[in-house]
Amino acid sequence: MKQIVSGNFVYLAYMSHPITFVSQDSKDVFQLEFVTRKLVHILYSPKNCSAERWAEKNSPISFSIDHDKQMHQVLLRSPDFHVRVDYGGERGVSLTWIDPWSSAIFAEDLRNRAYAYDAQSNGVYHYMRRKPGSEVYCGLGERTGQLNLHGRRFHLEGFDAMGYDAERTDPLYKFCPFYITLSKESGMAYGIFYQNLCRTILDLGAEIDALWGPYRYYHALSGPLNYYMCLGPSVPVVFDGFASLMGRPLSLPPRYSLGYLASSMGYSEASNAQEKLAGFPSVCRKNDIPCDGLHLSSGYTVSPLTGERYVFTWNYERFPDPRALVEHLKAHGIHVFANMKPWLLRTHPKYEYLKSKKGFMWDADNDSPAIVMQWSSGAGTCAPASYIDFTSNVGYNFWKNSVKEQLLEYGVEGCWNDNNEFTLTDDSCTFAMEILPESVADRDWDPQRKAKPAGVVGGPIQTLLMAQCSFEAMQEWDPNLRPFVITRSTSPWIHRFCAQTWSGDNFTDWKTLKFNIPMGLSAGLSICPGGYGHDVGGFAGPKPSPELLQRWVQAGILNPRFCIHSWNDDNSVTEPWMYETIVANIRRSIQFRMSLIPFLYSLVVDFHRTARPNMRPLFWSFQHDGNTFEQGFEYMLGDSLLVAPVFEEGAKSRTVYLPLLSVTRRELQNAPRASVWFHYQSGCSYAAGKEVTVEAPVDAFLPPVFIPQGGMIPLGRFMHHVGEVPDDCRIVLLFPPLIAGHGTGVSGSSRSEVTLYDDDGISMKYHQEDEFSEITVWMQTYSGSVDVKVGLKVINDRYRPPYTKVWVMVATEESKQRNIVVDGVSVPESQLDEQGRAMVAIPLATRGSLLAKGR
Repeated sequence: MKQIVSGNFVYLAYMSHPITFVSQDSKDVFQLEFVTRKLVHILYSPKNCSAERWAEKNSPISFSIDHDKQMHQVLLRSPDFHVRVDYGGERGVSLTWIDPWSSAIFAEDLRNRAYAYDAQSNGVYHYMRRKPGSEVYCGLGERTGQLNLHGRRFHLEGFDAMGYDAERTDPLYKFCPFYITLSKESGMAYGIFYQNLCRTILDLGAEIDALWGPYRYYHALSGPLNYYMCLGPSVPVVFDGFASLMGRPLSLPPRYSLGYLASSMGYSEASNAQEKLAGFPSVCRKNDIPCDGLHLSSGYTVSPLTGERYVFTWNYERFPDPRALVEHLKAHGIHVFANMKPWLLRTHPKYEYLKSKKGFMWDADNDSPAIVMQWSSGAGTCAPASYIDFTSNVGYNFWKNSVKEQLLEYGVEGCWNDNNEFTLTDDSCTFAMEILPESVADRDWDPQRKAKPAGVVGGPIQTLLMAQCSFEAMQEWDPNLRPFVITRSTSPWIHRFCAQTWSGDNFTDWKTLKFNIPMGLSAGLSICPGGYGHDVGGFAGPKPSPELLQRWVQAGILNPRFCIHSWNDDNSVTEPWMYETIVANIRRSIQFRMSLIPFLYSLVVDFHRTARPNMRPLFWSFQHDGNTFEQGFEYMLGDSLLVAPVFEEGAKSRTVYLPLLSVTRRELQNAPRASVWFHYQSGCSYAAGKEVTVEAPVDAFLPPVFIPQGGMIPLGRFMHHVGEVPDDCRIVLLFPPLIAGHGTGVSGSSRSEVTLYDDDGISMKYHQEDEFSEITVWMQTYSGSVDVKVGLKVINDRYRPPYTKVWVMVATEESKQRNIVVDGVSVPESQLDEQGRAMVAIPLATRGSLLAKGR
């Protein structure tokens, strides 16, 4: 390494936008470009990089420039932020970001070292000041340990980290150089996205050097340094800026993906695998366990001759008639997702073909495929293999055609992209660069599309293109059906193609159950695919104890993806019915998951439209309450459910801090507004802004869950799989503020709403023909009144849902004191539930909507 700070810059005042600085020899370039009011793009291209200078263009926002030639400073003022550029002298450029309202500095480069390059490589560096104890850092894809990453150092590269330590291991599977900084002093947030896919180090305070004071830094193996400042001050606004760069998913996932998805290495490794899998639906029904999907592990690809795994082949001894098996499972509501690995062993029947066409990552020195060692047969075995090069036309099309011919043709309905980290040990092997991701701005790639070294491009481009190719294969196979792609590794933009991901091959222990929670929150902030979850029960290591399995299922049913998957040391299979003594408890949990699908599906739709995570850190919604900034073992599921999983062995209760509800920081300082949360299981109210302890019995069907006052939770009909029967029942549970005069009731009026979204759950008609229904159910209450007024508003009625009315019910401790009044209906239909609580119906035809009449 030979680190050099680019210096002696000159401000090119004749370029109005981007704001441009160049070194006196014109070999180093520094530019700022305003993208939106809340998004600024920065380019540092030193002499060891070949990036072209951005051309002059109009700014989308208004700003003023003050140039102090003597101080070598340029001050840029916009309505939302100010940024000062110091550019004089040998020690280069640095940026200082200023809040125009308070004049406080909220982000600052490290003076005299901010932007540097490695003269012995293509490496680039970005150094920033750090504030120990007052800054929280979150994101970076999926990280072990606490939610707050301050004080740690991370290696950003995908690894197959089977059996990882969920508190300490680094790196893991996912790559995302985006993180959010949240100030404990000001409450303000901003984010940084480094648009670079090559190997990266991000040090957030592990490294200390007295000369420089507290700092953090980014180091990429290859430049240029190309990053975005996503400005707040709120976390959702920061996130939305990042989301505007990442784009939105190209398709909703099928509704059945929200059910229980079964999986185990053991299923497909058996010599009579088809026979065992064919009996799986009857075992589910015998135990009254709903199931919607089955992950077909790679055992189906094991060659009977060599025992090695050959992707896109079938072992007809284990699976004599795979098409019949898939049809049989689907007839019982179980959809099959096939495992796919992105390499060919050298003994693979198609290896020589791809070699002759240069469809692999290439060893240019020897003019042959680049060789890596990969898993070949049973546990611990490996053999020479070559990665398919998804940037090559040959490799890309081989994969797409194979998905169609060897999987979709057999009735498989999901692509399970596994082992797709593309970990390389030779950065000099080349990518063809003939195929590029459709998601990335054209100017950030070489338009000549020449082969480039892997170390310059970065392995995550292969992960992204593998996802894009799998998605396109399914889309082309049947344009009317929703593609369903699951991925283990992720990269920026991959959520556009992949519906689900998970935390990889986790280890079976209590610590994993605990630390998988903040891992999921980090993944959500980084826009990993919206259907995020974990291998419930643990994948690697010993089988879970009955208590651990129950706690994991309780937590897992409140993740967007719910899958039980294992490869236990003793060859046992982790299944809902593995312990007869607890199967009844697990049954209740999974059955509740099925009834919660209307709520979960509304979150899926929101992610499809906004990319906002389903699982959110508490500071997402309660940034005004600084107590939430490091609260990483609870989370919000949407805006309405605070989930507190139990992760301690032998625990019978759970303590959790309930945030103050939406008020400003100034109001908190003066007179905190009284507000409450409701315990879902009991309906009891608890004052916000306090720590509470509630019972958490191990045989409960849920972990402790709390609803903020005003919350509304939609539920649907139980069924053994999505689509088994029409989901003709819709219930919305209401959690209105307490009646004034009781405890901590809120004065004045309160209004809240929830959205019910329905479509056929499987086709693209919601997109092609706007064929969906969207209904807003609202609730209005007034201080001192027992009345809860409810009504609905139809947003879109081009799909006829299977229900004709929406039942509503107050689910708090005051349920029997409340009187539900339906807007526009003088005498509404009503009934009592099994607990004697009043349920009242809101007919869909209240406003003459076509929803109830059909079309």
